[in-house]
Amino acid sequence: MDVEYIFVIIAIIVALILLYFGFIHFIKNKRLDQDVKSSLPIDELLIALGGKDNIKEVRSTASKVTVSLNNQQLVDIEKIKSLGASGIVEGRENLSMIFGKQSENIEADLKKYIG
Repeated sequence: MDVEYIFVIIAIIVALILLYFGFIHFIKNKRLDQDVKSSLPIDELLIALGGKDNIKEVRSTASKVTVSLNNQQLVDIEKIKSLGASGIVEGRENLSMIFGKQSENIEADLKKYIG
C-alpha cells in the first residue's frame, strides 16, 4: 500500500471518531424539557374562552383545538377569530377552533395555564 492511502484511511477513522463523540455530546446536552410555545397569546385566548374556570378539558388534533366548557355564554367568538382561528364550530358543551399546525402547541400551552 502506498503511504497516501494509509493517511486517507487514518483520516477517515479519526473523522468517524470525532463525529461519534460529537453526536454523543449533542444528545447528552439536548434539553428535552423545553417550554412549548405557540405564537398565540394564550392569556388572551383564555379570557376569550371565559377564563380558566370555564374550561373543563382541552384536546387537539393536527389542525384544531377542542375545549369542553362549563358555560358557553362566556365565550367571545369574535375575539377568538381575531386571535387567528380560521374557523369555529360550537357544540353543546364543546367549542372547536381551527388554528392549523400550531393546534397541538396551543393545547399544550392551554393545559399548562389551566393546570
